[in-house]
Amino acid sequence: MMPDSSAIDQSNKQADAALQELLAPVIVFGALRSGTTLLRLMLNAHPELNNPGEVDFLTDHIRPAPDAPTGWRYDIPAMRADRMFRAQKIEIPEGLDGLDLLQALLRLLAAKSRGVLCVSMHRDLPLAVQLLPGARVVHLLRDPRDVARSSVDMGWAGTLYHACDHWVKSELDWERSCAMLGAGDWIELSFEGLMDAPTDELARICAFIGVPYSDKMLSYPSHSTYAPPDPSVARQWTHRCAPRDVAELESKIGAMMSARGYTPSTAPLVAPSRFRRAQLTLRHKLGKWSFGIRNYGVVPFFGARLASKLRLKPVQRYFQRRIDARIRQMLR
Repeated sequence: MMPDSSAIDQSNKQADAALQELLAPVIVFGALRSGTTLLRLMLNAHPELNNPGEVDFLTDHIRPAPDAPTGWRYDIPAMRADRMFRAQKIEIPEGLDGLDLLQALLRLLAAKSRGVLCVSMHRDLPLAVQLLPGARVVHLLRDPRDVARSSVDMGWAGTLYHACDHWVKSELDWERSCAMLGAGDWIELSFEGLMDAPTDELARICAFIGVPYSDKMLSYPSHSTYAPPDPSVARQWTHRCAPRDVAELESKIGAMMSARGYTPSTAPLVAPSRFRRAQLTLRHKLGKWSFGIRNYGVVPFFGARLASKLRLKPVQRYFQRRIDARIRQMLR
């Protein structure tokens, strides 16, 4: 008896749909220090959602390669050395590269738990959308003054003026990605809104993803070091940052802030003088160096930087592993 072609077609469609769902996750996108880790904990506490964490390594180490079978190639040694990749505790399947490897890694991430796969990213969203057709995006926005303040605390910058740069880059990535996404393929929320009305905002995200809201999403404090949503966690720049530092940041990105609903606190916006910019640059570098030496040690900190400049990849990775080990200790 010949197999029923309609049944085969239906089976193929179901398999294709399942594969598409697996390979096109929901991407939680926002600048570093914008609250993506907190949102990940909330999503992962949902019985029908699976957010294994940050996966920027999926796009950090892939490059166009016209001679490759899929047109793309990974720097596999660099990905194996990536701190966030190693934190996932997954193995790179032998013999795979490019888009085939990307798909295999997503399958491994999806297999970690039940439910819809959601992944967190901070950069290169246009590339992720290009490589993952059908992906949907949850864009998390936070006041750049708080993002910058937190970034200085992390040692990534020495001044608010410089610490907002990665927020700008992430938001420009988001703008480019919007043109690539359909109207129903993305949703936006703010960190401030999430703190002020967590149940409402989480219900909105659940409706977007296609799962019912679960009050278990707010149970994360029982299995993490994060406290329950608190409106006072937002807008800390108003009492923790010097007015002059805030004014200098606003002079740099005031237009982008206003376009996103964050009103500058000073008017008119006056850019710092050339001399003041030189002072800020020096303070920025000294602040990063001071933090790096204090927390990572002189040799690992400067060794990693020098090896990177000289393109000594094995040496750079050696020192970076020492720094990564210290970061893991600090994050416990």
